[in-house]
Amino acid sequence: MRNIIIESIISEMEKNENIFFLTADMGINLVEKVEEKFPKRFANVGIAEQNLIGVASGLANLGFIPFVYTISNFVIHRCYEQIRNDIILHNNPITLIGTSTGYDNAPLGPTHHSIDDWGALRNFPGIDIYCPGSISYAKSLIKKIIDNKKPAYIRIPKGEFIKPDSDQDIVLLEGNNKSTLLITYGSPAQECIKVQEKNVDISVLVFNKLVSLDITGLKETLAGYDRLIVVEDHFASSGLYGLLCEFCNSNLIYKQLTSFAPTYYNFQVGRSSSYFHKKFGLSSEEINGKL
Repeated sequence: MRNIIIESIISEMEKNENIFFLTADMGINLVEKVEEKFPKRFANVGIAEQNLIGVASGLANLGFIPFVYTISNFVIHRCYEQIRNDIILHNNPITLIGTSTGYDNAPLGPTHHSIDDWGALRNFPGIDIYCPGSISYAKSLIKKIIDNKKPAYIRIPKGEFIKPDSDQDIVLLEGNNKSTLLITYGSPAQECIKVQEKNVDISVLVFNKLVSLDITGLKETLAGYDRLIVVEDHFASSGLYGLLCEFCNSNLIYKQLTSFAPTYYNFQVGRSSSYFHKKFGLSSEEINGKL
């Protein structure tokens, strides 16, 4: 997913000389290609993420379209005040790109577990938040963000892409009946799809975009199922579960809405994200056991 996003940015930089790429001590044979191709529109500020946002904001004031790339917990939590004051208050068209979401950085411990990132950002008015899960959506996303001319956050999960491929904000993988709908995004989407492979009656609704949503058809989709279960690698109250609770209440959708999500900060490390997925009921086995 990261490669697709970076390649899409490079493609747009070739056509638009106002696009500027910034990072904070990130590389590893990924962003170097941006620096090599556009050395005058690339900056690595080092391990100084607050400065990263400040520099991006200055560039936006000069007419540039900045893309800011680093690990998700650093770009959001370390820079929260700068995002609010330098990006949101001025509606600067700056795109934050955060990698290693949820428990993707499991071995690095809770400081690197991003289970509260986009929920913090959705408090801010005027920002779009994406979590691409399909190839075609990721390929079209950068052009869409540039055209929108507003702040954005791209939450890039590790893992496989959903199939069938789709460029829609919300993708419904329909099961054989309308009993249970698993609602998800990011890394847990693959776990939900595994559940569906074993139980063809289960439907899965995958969100490629989290905020702000085009809700056309969403009300009818949710209302059509008996049971709604939100599966996410993010705290439920500020995540998709909380968002859908608000949506269902506002649209008079009275359904059983259940959350499978982390419930606390876990001061442990795991060899992989699967350790925490199992612990918090996000693995396909745990989900199946609760249905």
